Amino acid sequence: MTPRLSITILFITFVYSCSAQFTRGGRELNVVLNSIPCNAGTSGPDCTCPGKCLTYYNSTGGCHPNNCWKWDDVNDQCEVAGKDFVGPMVLQSIPFTGVFGSGWGNMHRWDIFNIYMAVVFGPIAIVILACCCMMGGSCAQNEDRVDCCKCASSCFGCLWAIAITVLWIWGIVAIANKPLAPWTDWEGNAIQCALVG
Repeated sequence: MTPRLSITILFITFVYSCSAQFTRGGRELNVVLNSIPCNAGTSGPDCTCPGKCLTYYNSTGGCHPNNCWKWDDVNDQCEVAGKDFVGPMVLQSIPFTGVFGSGWGNMHRWDIFNIYMAVVFGPIAIVILACCCMMGGSCAQNEDRVDCCKCASSCFGCLWAIAITVLWIWGIVAIANKPLAPWTDWEGNAIQCALVG
């Protein structure tokens, strides 16, 4: 492998990993809610919030949702807040997108998404290097072991396929259990909430 090719591959990998981290970088999460007024006849320290998911804050003079909750103004009731469950589950269940961990990427869990990408694309570099080493080593010198590269690559390919399949199925099971995903509280601070739906 030429130095220019190596540098190009490293550059593409670096750009891809950086862009995955900042793609859609939480644009829809930067919402700060206005305070919800206290129940009629109550105010200040004696404030009674209209829902159990709300807490009175003296600094704003009103009620605000607790972490992982939101207030529905139309129905005047508390609702669970967080990332939607359906999108990540569908993306992870489809074999073509699931093996890449796109369900995890959809919910902005870039830590787990990067593990998927490393398992799917990392071994390609290992296979290329191993075949290059075997071609220049004992395989090229010993005619009795001409098929050693084929054997090694098929064994490695089998293990690689098993690893990808296990990771794909684990992802489906893990997302079905509604893991934590990035969200924001009423002040716009980053928190983690379970998937909703």
